[in-house]
This record gives sequence, C-alpha cells and structure tokens, in this order.
Amino acid sequence: MSVNTADAPPMQPRWQQWLRWLAPVVLLALLLLVFRDELPFLGKAWKVLGRAQPWPVVAGVITASLAIAAMAGVMQILLNIEGRITDPARTNAITLASNAWSTTVPGGPAISAWLTYRVHRSWGASVGLCGWFFVISGALSTVWMVVIGVAAVVLMGADLSLTSLSVTLLLAVAAIGGLFWATRHPEVLKRWVGFVPQKVRERVERVIDQVAEIRMTGGQFVTAAVLSLLNQLFDVCTMVFAVWAVLGSAPGFTAGLNEITIMGVAIAFIMTKLAGAAQITPGGVGTVEPVLAGMLVAGGMTLIDATAATVLYRTISFALITAIGWVVYAWVYAGRGYMLGIRLADAERRNYAAGNEAATDN
Repeated sequence: MSVNTADAPPMQPRWQQWLRWLAPVVLLALLLLVFRDELPFLGKAWKVLGRAQPWPVVAGVITASLAIAAMAGVMQILLNIEGRITDPARTNAITLASNAWSTTVPGGPAISAWLTYRVHRSWGASVGLCGWFFVISGALSTVWMVVIGVAAVVLMGADLSLTSLSVTLLLAVAAIGGLFWATRHPEVLKRWVGFVPQKVRERVERVIDQVAEIRMTGGQFVTAAVLSLLNQLFDVCTMVFAVWAVLGSAPGFTAGLNEITIMGVAIAFIMTKLAGAAQITPGGVGTVEPVLAGMLVAGGMTLIDATAATVLYRTISFALITAIGWVVYAWVYAGRGYMLGIRLADAERRNYAAGNEAATDN
C-alpha cells in the first residue's frame, strides 16, 4: 500500500526555523535600541553592575558550576546502577554539552536528549537504562522544584497555586513510583503489550527485561535525590550571589529598604524557571529577564538594582555555562558520530562480541 504524501504538510525550511527562533531576540534588541532614551534605568543598571562586588560574582560562578556538577552526579548514580559505565569527567562533559544544545538552537531540548541518549548508549547503557535515567532524573528535578515552590507559599505567602503544585508533585512521585514498580513486575508489563504487533512487541519486551534488571538501593536513591536537590539549591544560590553582588549585602530573612529576602529570591527563581520552560527564544532570552527583574522588584529591590542583578545572574547561569558547554561539545563530541549514531553502532558491536565471548566461555 503506497502512502500519499501530497496532503502532508511540507517540512519547514531550516532557515525559517532559525528565523522564528531568533526573531524575538532581534526584535527585543531593536526595541531597546529605539527606546533607549525612554529607558534610562538600563544605563543606570549598567553603572550599578560595574560597581558590583567581585567576590559574590566569583561565588556565583562557583555555585553555577556546582549546579552542573550535581546534575552530572545524578546521572552518574542512575547510570552506574548495573555496573560502573561512567565517571564524573564523562557525566560533567555530557551535561554541559547537552545543556548548550538545549538552550541555544531551535528544538534544543529534543536535540539535547538525543545527544545524551546517544552518548549513554556509546558507554554501554541499555535502552531501558537510558529511559530509567530520563524518567527518574526529570521527576526528581520536578519534585524539588515543587518543594521550593511550596516552601515559598508557606513561609512567604507567595501567590502560587497550591493545587497546581500538588498535582505536579503527585505526577512526579507517581512517575518515580511507577518506574520502580515496573522493575519488579516485568511479566505484568509484558501482558499489557501482548496486543501489539510481534516485531514491536519483541523490542518492547527487551526494554522491559532491561528495566527489570535495574536494582537501586535506598542509599543510591537518597544520594541521587539529594544531588538533584543540590542542583536546584546551587542555582538559587547563584541568584542570591547575583543580588548580593549588586546590593552589597546578602539577602536575609527580613528585608529593609531596597532589599529582598531569601524567600523573595526563591520565588523569583521559581517564576524564572516557569518563564523559561517554553523555550520560545534561545535560553528564554527576552522572556526570562522581565519576569526575573519584575519579581525582584516585587520583593523589594529598585528597578535599577533588579535589572543589574538580572543581567548578572543570566550572564553567569546562561551565557557563561552555555559557552563552556559549546567548548566541551566541540572538544569531546563534535564530528565523532554521536549525533548520527556511529558511536552507538560501535558500542553495540562491542557488546555483541562481549556477549558471544561470555557465551563461549560458559
């Protein structure tokens, strides 16, 4: 049976994808240029930024790097469940490289996930183990984001929906619990997929068997959860240090004139993450900054200081980390077949040969 492609929508040319991706950023730059005389606070913010205290800036760079390291630590624990296949150098490299793809190009999150999957497979990770990593790491990150949001509501009376937070938390916990359940009940899952075509069913059953081999101890799970929490907290600390560098004093539990509390920064952090989740522009440029500056102003800072703190935070957490990620990608992964699956094919051949040798020895 032939497939009629006449009615299929044509693929969008790559240049149009880039145009849609970069157009909002260019428009924002033009608006800032045209209305620069109407926005005097921007010039004042740059002057304030020039007087920022240096050591909180250095501390912010350190905490941003530690946030990446914590994320890489989660990856290392989840992938080494069945045996040691990776180490800190490898996991930090792919975390930085995939982050660069995720925040820079159109469809970045999907490309980032693809690169991460291909690299994991080249290390020898099974399809089931790769899926395990993506689900557990994503769910843990979501859980801690919700916890920070609940803390902001309870301790500061933040205007966030507890219902939405609760539903998100339940879904994330259900995803973790469901995957752990799947590792213990492979036969039930195989019965559920019994109706699918045989070729597809055989592949799905192989993945189910791979997941069923995963055994994670309580200590390993707690360590992964703590590292996932640290990833979020280090990111919050980066924002705190950006505010500290601009104001000259650290946010505390109470705020005076032109000051902001720690919980105020936490609320700004959550709203910033929500604003950047859509990835309308590279790294959320043009959508994240107004939200962050507005939340800092709502927390008690002046518009000038809030703008300066926003620029500093985004320079560290987005521009600097992304630039480092691209350097790592160019050095470690570019031109070596990861995107095309060449390394994956080599790894599969090695695993197949190893399996044959083991069978011969037995």
